[in-house]
Amino acid sequence: MRLLYLADIRFPMERANGLQTIETCHALARAGHLVELVVQKRDERSDTECLAFFDLKPHEKLKLTRLPVKNPGTLSARLSFLFQAVMLSTRERSRFDAIYTRDLLLANLMSWMRIMHDQPFFYEAHVLARDFAQDRPEMYGESDIETERKLRRLVRREKRVCRRASGVITITQGLAERLETLHAPIAPATAIPDGCRTPVVEALRSERGKRHKKVYYIGQLYPWKGVDLLVQAMQHVQLAELVIVGGLPPEPDLERLRELTSDLKLAERVSFRGYLPPSDLASERKMADIFVLPLLESTTARLYTSPLKLFEAMAAGRPLIASDLPSLREVLAHEQNALLVPPGDVDALAAAIDRLAEDEMLSQRLAVRALKDVEAYTWDRRAKAIVSFMERALRKN
Repeated sequence: MRLLYLADIRFPMERANGLQTIETCHALARAGHLVELVVQKRDERSDTECLAFFDLKPHEKLKLTRLPVKNPGTLSARLSFLFQAVMLSTRERSRFDAIYTRDLLLANLMSWMRIMHDQPFFYEAHVLARDFAQDRPEMYGESDIETERKLRRLVRREKRVCRRASGVITITQGLAERLETLHAPIAPATAIPDGCRTPVVEALRSERGKRHKKVYYIGQLYPWKGVDLLVQAMQHVQLAELVIVGGLPPEPDLERLRELTSDLKLAERVSFRGYLPPSDLASERKMADIFVLPLLESTTARLYTSPLKLFEAMAAGRPLIASDLPSLREVLAHEQNALLVPPGDVDALAAAIDRLAEDEMLSQRLAVRALKDVEAYTWDRRAKAIVSFMERALRKN
């Protein structure tokens, strides 16, 4: 299959969006499909250097097309990229079997191209647009609230995309069901979660003599991620210390958490590693004894999230504690491959950390099962599932 993947992002990108995009494209290329990834060009790094940022090597079937934009981060830059991407996809449409994007605005533009040129396109949905727009202020600590007019426009755009697309791929079953409920009848749809690289580690090593376990959180530090709650829980934890990896300047999240740690007098038991590029994270994960994914309650977290850090923690061969949310329960089962705690419950989170720190047999059992289960969620398996779905959808069309 020949795919044109459009991504309105700077590249390389430090956030999960960039990692998920390139891992998906690279896996599709490894599976033998021709993939052209179109992104924004923000600097003069070579394609090889861009891929090395993600600890990936060039592949003969993966082409990077980086479209230059002026004044990065501005509306004019985005409009420039969108215009260039549409022109490229129109001019080169005969070279591709389908266009693929996870960007709703690009998908909307492709929906009009399908009418004009009968160009197949696939939309990979990561959120329900209206719910995410409503959740966003609280999730990210922002003050701006979207107007009803914009919310209605988002609903119309999403409905148009879901109905005109050749197929819709979601990252959770809950999101697939919500899109179907809100926009029915929609194009053929399937849920394909995010993933990780094929595990190459053994299960958790035994360290019965270790006095304090290292609890790790790796990821973004936005309020909805629940890291503030995790820091608060450390007041009640007896047998562990916390390591936090993440935080992108000039965003205020890292400083907020440093201040909270200082206010709670936890500086000796909570340390910050700051942002680390993807190429450095594999070695960092080896230092962990326990991973925590403390997401707070929101519609987006409850139904739509498929965190990369979830699969990466499972693949690291370490026990995992996570919030008990339907989206995570699509992958995790309490006391089988993880410990699940009520979202926002400081005491329950602290108790779960102490439990794993004390119970070596439980930690081993959870880690071994998670390592086995995550084999179903590799990027290569995800790529195979995506192509299989697209081929079925194209035959129906």
